[in-house]
Amino acid sequence: MNLQGQPESSAPLLPVGFHQTDLAGLERLCVEYFPGSLTRPGLMKTVSTIITLANRTSIPARMWIAGDFLTEEPDPDGLCIAMVLVESIFEALSDDQRDFFDWFRGESLFARYRCDNYGLVIDADRYDYDTVLRYWMRQFGTGRGPKRGVAEILVPTLERS
Repeated sequence: MNLQGQPESSAPLLPVGFHQTDLAGLERLCVEYFPGSLTRPGLMKTVSTIITLANRTSIPARMWIAGDFLTEEPDPDGLCIAMVLVESIFEALSDDQRDFFDWFRGESLFARYRCDNYGLVIDADRYDYDTVLRYWMRQFGTGRGPKRGVAEILVPTLERS
């Protein structure tokens, strides 16, 4: 089952685990290899917009991208994105950064953009840090159903001239 509770049938594009990439690498993997897809370009635009907004706010975070978008499904129904912050970063956010993070984790993007979005704060100093981290890692790549990899983009990204 995927995060929306639907059965999964398509093979994963990445092996189990977290795989650092950038937007260009994600687009090659998830869009360019599927030239006839009707849904992949729009899903990629959603990812690109979210990453761009996260970069503009300069919140140091890990963006986990998963869901049917990272399978061989030619026209996936959607994708999942989690913005993952450690607690010390979360506590030091500026007002603008906090507003963006609160919007991201509080506003469902699925109806309009086909994107399940999650804002996660993980405290590395908590006694249950490993348990919480493993839970979310399972949710995104190694939970029930076929095992799959998760794309990870670190933000903010330095722009190249």
